[in-house]
Amino acid sequence: MRNLRLVQENFGSINDIQLKESEIPSPKNNEVLIEVFSIGVSFADVLAYEGNYQDKPDLPFVAGLEVSGTIIGKGKNINSLNIGDEVIALTKWGGFSEYVTVDIKYVIKKSTKIPHSIGSTTIINYGTSIYTIEDRLACEENCRVMILGASGGIGLACIELLKIKNAEIIAVASSQDKLNECEKYGATDLILREPDKSLKQILKENNVQKVDYIIDTIGGQETIDSLSFLKWEGSLVPMGFASGVISKIPANLILLKNISIVGVFWGPFARGNNSFDLHSISKINDYYDKGLLKIANPRKIKLENYLDAFKAIKERKSIGKLCLITEKYK
Repeated sequence: MRNLRLVQENFGSINDIQLKESEIPSPKNNEVLIEVFSIGVSFADVLAYEGNYQDKPDLPFVAGLEVSGTIIGKGKNINSLNIGDEVIALTKWGGFSEYVTVDIKYVIKKSTKIPHSIGSTTIINYGTSIYTIEDRLACEENCRVMILGASGGIGLACIELLKIKNAEIIAVASSQDKLNECEKYGATDLILREPDKSLKQILKENNVQKVDYIIDTIGGQETIDSLSFLKWEGSLVPMGFASGVISKIPANLILLKNISIVGVFWGPFARGNNSFDLHSISKINDYYDKGLLKIANPRKIKLENYLDAFKAIKERKSIGKLCLITEKYK
């Protein structure tokens, strides 16, 4: 059997990625072999292929962090999962493949109610969002939260999870289509990010009241502009830099309002997170089965048309999540 993979031989352009056949890997003692149906696509994948991710992987390199599929092989130490189980997995790269081996601690059984396309786009966005909302911020019921770049995968996941807590959610996005998507998933206030005005001006014109938390996926000047709208002892959560600019936050603003800046780096790439596993993600199966989450159905693109997905992510034209599907997709 073939194993098609998206391989980068030298860091640089996503146009240099090659679709190549390789051998199907054999699982080690603590691994399972997954026949992949769907792979989530993220901005991190584009950065990694270009050589701009914070930790450069070794070459030749295959990106792809989250997959959904079926177990077709397992190592001798695996007792918790069986051949034929439908699973979602965090691959720690290598996911853009038709077959991939994954350490068991990064694999969980998928609810049969969750389609593979949705399954492959839950781990990073919902795992990060659960960690942010429940662990790092310990958000209470009825809190007020503003999300910058709210229509992306992280933004929509945060909206849904905050809605479970009856939060008041202010979504900021750059088009009406993106805001409409945010509204579908529970945002209570919608703010259009007009390109010819500062974010601070826009928020003032919309009479936005102070919030408990700001979840920021944009960075740059947007971060600075948003700080005026944090309550006393509010928290800013930098979760990405889609603007391409890392903010230089003035320390005096933090001091004068007792603001907390809460870092969120969820996953096995975080060097201090040595005990990381997917336990928190198991909540997603339960939330979904109970109808508490819709989970945005991603745009599905065939594996061989990968450039369409990567360009949409790179050019910030995507709404919600994208996934690549293999010929095995059902």
